[in-house]
Amino acid sequence: MENNTRFLILYASQTGNAIDAAERVGSEAEHRGCPATVVLSMDDFHVTTLPNEEAVVFVVSTTGQGDIPNSMKVFWRFLLQKNLSQNWLKGVRYAVFGLGDSGYQKFNFAAKKLDKRLSDLGGTPIIERGLGDDQHPLGFFLFGVCIWMGEIKNQLLTRVGCGKDVCHVEFEALSPGMRYQVGDALEVLPSQDPSAVEAFIQRCNMNPDSYITVCIVFCDYWFLWKRSLCVDFLLPLSASL
Repeated sequence: MENNTRFLILYASQTGNAIDAAERVGSEAEHRGCPATVVLSMDDFHVTTLPNEEAVVFVVSTTGQGDIPNSMKVFWRFLLQKNLSQNWLKGVRYAVFGLGDSGYQKFNFAAKKLDKRLSDLGGTPIIERGLGDDQHPLGFFLFGVCIWMGEIKNQLLTRVGCGKDVCHVEFEALSPGMRYQVGDALEVLPSQDPSAVEAFIQRCNMNPDSYITVCIVFCDYWFLWKRSLCVDFLLPLSASL
């Protein structure tokens, strides 16, 4: 993001969970270098100025049987006005994270409605909405914010039409004498302790000369979806781990 652009986080909470989540998002945004981070309740924000914002994150709880929190009611009524055009939010990039309970039929209904309405008014989603579930064993906050905010940060760094993806990645140099210049290439080579590899082979009673396929499952506990990445090793097991 440009230095003169603020990063706005709007929350709507009924019991306080969305406040905690919004503050966590704000802290993570500052940690990742987003300038001028502002966290506000929806009822403290003038919704008429929403088209003036460049990037907005909405953190919304669902209460009761799919109801919106009290602090969101004025904001929501304004967005439902029929005189708002389909381009009212053109140029505004947004992300929606919902906090709900899958034990209810209308799970995260408030976040889903808000996401659709923002899109209908011409807003551009930064990333797919996230749906937190209070029923999950890890709860809302373990590390989902970091993953979600990482995706937002990467998307904000990549401008529309730039022709490439730009990510912000930080490495801690192992050598204090390391020197580098802008444009240098960094090669990261993984390695394993040979004794650990040998112990793994013996523990699993495997042939060290066999070829294997390893499937890694990535879990995002806030978004509640999974995807797998399978890799065929082209080296013997003893040389691949």
